[in-house]
Amino acid sequence: MNRIPVSSLFWAFAVVAAGALLVYVTLEPGEPPARDFAGHAQLPVADDVRGGPIELPVATHAERFDLDDYAGQYVWLYFGYTSCPDACPTSLGWIGGALNRLPDDMQGQVNGVLISVDPERDTEDRMADYVGHFHADMHAATGPEDDLRPVAERYGVYFERHATDSAMGDVIDHSSSTYLIGPDGELLEIHPHGTSAAELVESLLGHAQSGEDAD
Repeated sequence: MNRIPVSSLFWAFAVVAAGALLVYVTLEPGEPPARDFAGHAQLPVADDVRGGPIELPVATHAERFDLDDYAGQYVWLYFGYTSCPDACPTSLGWIGGALNRLPDDMQGQVNGVLISVDPERDTEDRMADYVGHFHADMHAATGPEDDLRPVAERYGVYFERHATDSAMGDVIDHSSSTYLIGPDGELLEIHPHGTSAAELVESLLGHAQSGEDAD
């Protein structure tokens, strides 16, 4: 009898869970369901956050990732990884839900982006499959740790890999905030973990209105 590898089973479970969570956060205005996964920590954002350009060699939607390619649009940016058991699917679910809640005149002007801090496992295809379950306007990118570390430092992101004996493999403790990037590439807002889809949209629309008033 052929046996399905445990890693494949975990990946299938993660995809199903991500889909279920997306349905929940799209329809449910309250807080996400509580989830308890031992051995995975959410680290804080550093005090010194500068934001700035991001260029990485692996992307789901282009030959390379360049934040400048989103000039003129808003971006909800999140640092995580596809094997993350809790914080990442919750946060990406909120972002996917927020993309669904945008008013008609903002459709096509906002994207979600996952920057994977797990380049060892997160290939282009793996990331594309994963973020595609949250929203069609969700992209992902990654690169060697030498490329990721300077980006993470500018955005105040901590991440640290820990080996485990579980079927899920290594876990990566990491900061779990969502960054709102404006049309000119400026970092506008840092949303803490647990910020709902409705709150993400409210903040973005507030910044968009402020930009129109300034014009």
